Amino acid sequence: MEIIRISPGTEPARIVKLLRETDRIFFTSTSLRDAGQSDYKNRHRLIDLKTLCPLYNEMGLFSAECHGGARWHVGILNRRESPFEELRTYRRTMPNVLLQTLIRETNLWGYRPYPRNVIEYVVSRVDIDLWRCFSFLNDVRNMRTVAEVVMSRGKLFEPAISFTDADWADNAYYLRVVDEIVALCGGTDEIILCIKDMAGVGSPERIRSLVSAIKDKYPDLVIHYHRHATDGLALPAYRAAVEAGVKIVDVEEDSLCRFYGQPPMLSAYAYLTEAGFKVNLNVRLAELAVQKVREWINHYDWAESPFKGFDYMVVKHRMPGGAFPSSFEQAEKNGFLHLMPYILELMSYYNRIVKYFDVTPGSQITWVTCSGIVNRYAKEHGEAGVRHILDLLRRFVEEKGCDFSAMSEEEQEELLELFKTAPGDFKNLILGKYGKLPAGWPDEWVYRSAFGEEWEKKLAERTEKSPLETVPELDLEQAFRDLKDKLGREPTEEEFIIYLMHPKDALDFFEFFEKYGKASYVLPTPVFRYGLRKPGDKVEFTFLGKPYTIELVSVGAEHDGVIHVVVKVNNKTRVFEVATPRVKKKEVRMAKGPNEIGSPIKGNVWRLGNPKRGELKVGDIYHKGEEIANLEAMKMETPVYAPFDCVIEEICVKVNEPVVEGQLLFVVRPLEEYTPKETPTNLGEEVKD
Repeated sequence: MEIIRISPGTEPARIVKLLRETDRIFFTSTSLRDAGQSDYKNRHRLIDLKTLCPLYNEMGLFSAECHGGARWHVGILNRRESPFEELRTYRRTMPNVLLQTLIRETNLWGYRPYPRNVIEYVVSRVDIDLWRCFSFLNDVRNMRTVAEVVMSRGKLFEPAISFTDADWADNAYYLRVVDEIVALCGGTDEIILCIKDMAGVGSPERIRSLVSAIKDKYPDLVIHYHRHATDGLALPAYRAAVEAGVKIVDVEEDSLCRFYGQPPMLSAYAYLTEAGFKVNLNVRLAELAVQKVREWINHYDWAESPFKGFDYMVVKHRMPGGAFPSSFEQAEKNGFLHLMPYILELMSYYNRIVKYFDVTPGSQITWVTCSGIVNRYAKEHGEAGVRHILDLLRRFVEEKGCDFSAMSEEEQEELLELFKTAPGDFKNLILGKYGKLPAGWPDEWVYRSAFGEEWEKKLAERTEKSPLETVPELDLEQAFRDLKDKLGREPTEEEFIIYLMHPKDALDFFEFFEKYGKASYVLPTPVFRYGLRKPGDKVEFTFLGKPYTIELVSVGAEHDGVIHVVVKVNNKTRVFEVATPRVKKKEVRMAKGPNEIGSPIKGNVWRLGNPKRGELKVGDIYHKGEEIANLEAMKMETPVYAPFDCVIEEICVKVNEPVVEGQLLFVVRPLEEYTPKETPTNLGEEVKD
């Protein structure tokens, strides 16, 4: 069978017409992006992934999802790889393949809504052929700006419906979402619709029913089915989808598969071919790709999710594949991995209370909220306390149908404590800051629990507008000048875009390249991960067309926290001074007194002060309830508020500094007790959040 190839630069209308008329089924490979996110926390490096590109170039893939999602963020944060360098490498090594990104509507490649002008600026400047765009709330309005820019550029737009299995998420609901998508895009002739089953909860017959309903209403609509394999039913679900009219499905190399990514490529080919379908795939090249992955995949054993095995219980807790490994990594790192079964059970109740499902960035909000609740109960009452709250929620959700009035007065009081320490992003979610929730707003008691005495005031602030209407535009020229000042030089356009997406982590990323150059692109994975371990170990690589050899000669003894390391670089001896963590040992101060504000979580200091007031300084006056700092953990922000009208006496941390729970952030003095020697600063008009 001759392989059909769809080349970059082909007009969207021609691609759609080809897919409508062909009898072939096409594969999209997610190996360069989502496969690595879902089982390996996005740690797969470009130096290894690019070995697949020559095979992909001739394999007959519809597209390669190689960009977007959390890969962008983890690239600059951990792998120290630029998303733009990745795209240049892929464009050079597989010029025959459509390059595909995954974008989170107004959240782009981040975790909260960006201003409209930032979306327009970024989307118009990234070299991508196929833009898969989803709303985690199925709020199609949020896709508008991305759709307008992508389609005006003549690129292929793939709007996605986020799929879950719930009583309210029936075919009629999804058809309304598809209606809005078709209206937004001006018809079906220049788009592909994606059904995005991020948790892998669609049974074969449920997916068959949904695809059939969509095709009955829109017979010309080309459908692409994306599915995670978590529940173990991915292959029969693919067959059902294809039988109902799906033209493209997502796969990854069999040797790359673990549990939470996409189904195996060769297995999917064999299963669909045996069912009588013509799959557009060069099987020999696919087999070689499977073998190629085996050459380097064992370098990433350390990055694999600690939660192993398929998990059919995903149909209840609905943890999306991409969130599995990162969530379990956080639990393992912070010492509560043993509580994960409880957290997953809590999620199964939470989703029915808050009335939405877990798709990024919602999965981060769910994870941080539910893990916080379980950890609080475990800390205050032990595991017996955790089992108690889970039993209460089970009865509330399954026996009482989430009817708050059906619970006893004592049970109601306990429910009202449930969300009292919920993160700021949870509060923004239920206030509509991300868009409308798909099944309506949570019940009133949830707001009482989250906002306490201010719940009625906060409820009055809830909006049903799209973030495209509510998030103010950013002064891009000023943002560019800010970055220029921080770098001490003129930024490139690529650096500016990375900074717009993730400002804090971008600066660390740029600093890494100032220190180490392109080491992350040339060092083999074992060396990049572990270094040279003993004298005589060496690494060889090519950089800018020249061969290099680095050999470890000796590692000296530690003196005052400093070690001297001797290496040979192309036979020239060099000595490096390496400072260990012990060279700057810092005592962690904990908050103890009533005038000391401690960190509510373990995380990083994201911001000091109120963004509307400028830099925080000793002597500033802050009013009760005003944001005084903001911490970040698992990509979610947690604000710290002034406990009373106070004056800042001491700032004990710095921006970007990691902190532990209870660590001292500020020493303050009640305003009525303050007797300054001189007028305190910032005595101007009170700033409200």
